[in-house]
Amino acid sequence: MKRCFLFFPFLLLIFLVHPVHANETNWTEKKLGKVIIRADRAAQQKKWARAIKYGERMIVGSKALDQHNDVRYINLLKSLNKYYDKANRLQEVAPRVLEAYQLSKKHFDPEHNTTIICRTLYYKLLTLNKRYQQAIPLVQENISIFENRDKEEYRLIHYLTQLYSLYALTHQYEKEEKTLVKLLEINKRTFGNDDEDNINIILRLAQNYCRQEKHDKFNQLIASQNLKYYCK
Repeated sequence: MKRCFLFFPFLLLIFLVHPVHANETNWTEKKLGKVIIRADRAAQQKKWARAIKYGERMIVGSKALDQHNDVRYINLLKSLNKYYDKANRLQEVAPRVLEAYQLSKKHFDPEHNTTIICRTLYYKLLTLNKRYQQAIPLVQENISIFENRDKEEYRLIHYLTQLYSLYALTHQYEKEEKTLVKLLEINKRTFGNDDEDNINIILRLAQNYCRQEKHDKFNQLIASQNLKYYCK
């Protein structure tokens, strides 16, 4: 009996010195694989809360098995950030969005799909927080990728539209003007002179000339399009 009595406090001492945490898990490749499948299945079903639940677990597992610069960790982090974005909760994981962007930029090519997605999510986060100046280089990265690609002009048009909007929001009107001129040229070349988006670009360009007090350019543009607009 004495031996049992003495043994119990000894076990208690071990427990206090080396506590067992309920959330500790012995991660294996098999266990991580199962969690990844569950997260992916939930995402396919658009059950974003469930995808986030399993996505958080897969990141814990990946941290236990991988290095932060491993391809798998970066891709899983990208996927989890996408789940938060789909759930309209992107701002909750702002540090992770930045981490994924920085890691993908460092370890993947700029044109890699993972890099593009991470850059897109970081751009979205910045614009949600009205950090427009910081978002400009991200759009410029995308433009540098697609401006020399054939049959992907629609993407270039999309990013040029983002860029001129950012220049307008940051009051960089000369840069906005150059971007609008380039956008109009590409849109005409891609979709023809009669495309309805041309007039929208022209009106934004006219507004830009007015803001810069470039009255000669404003009048010339308005006259060439036979429009009745006035710059006050």
